[in-house]
Amino acid sequence: MTLNIVQIIEDEPLHAQLLDHSLRQARYRTNVAHDGVTGLADVMRLTPSLILLDLMLPGMNGQEVCRRIRSEPATKHIPIMMISALGSDEDRISGIRMGADDYVAKPFSPREVVSRAQALLRRSQAQWATAPCLSGSPVAIKDHCLLVSVFGKEFTVSPRELTLLRLFTARPGSIVALEELIGLLWEDSPLLHEHELERLVRELSRKTTDHFVGSIEGFPGIGYRFMPSALD
Repeated sequence: MTLNIVQIIEDEPLHAQLLDHSLRQARYRTNVAHDGVTGLADVMRLTPSLILLDLMLPGMNGQEVCRRIRSEPATKHIPIMMISALGSDEDRISGIRMGADDYVAKPFSPREVVSRAQALLRRSQAQWATAPCLSGSPVAIKDHCLLVSVFGKEFTVSPRELTLLRLFTARPGSIVALEELIGLLWEDSPLLHEHELERLVRELSRKTTDHFVGSIEGFPGIGYRFMPSALD
């Protein structure tokens, strides 16, 4: 069973229910929001593996939701499938230019949406599932999704959490500098991402602690150190 979370942002109840049911039948976990503001908040909270995004939404339209998702370092990598009643070639091209990875016009075939969702997830996860582990890292990816096994304990991570986890577990007990961690995750100015790194490490530390893998200790202005449970 896959452990991907698919975020559905769709204000029409029947369409939302149809998408939710179809994806659950395909053994995905789902989360549904019926307006743009709630949907965006859910994306920031859950960091889903895929987003199905309607364009005509109350509160905040789909274009703005997409723009904000793409502007945030923690979510800009998430594939987005736009689903809209606007189905002309111009509308599709506009959606892709906004930042969508795929575009489906209403009325849609649930089987087609699921098939396209599976293709987007495969492409998105391939870079992580096939990336070589750092020498000495005990992290293994299970079932071609972001389910990892560390010291025999399994849990799910986001792509950036996976990058951090591989580095930390390859160098247990050593402090990894902030500059190195930020440089590994982002290409632009390190000063822009210290708070985002803190959030990522805090969430990853919660997961490693909850699963008795180890803890991550912060050293303000310096970096972070991963201590495996066996070394605590």
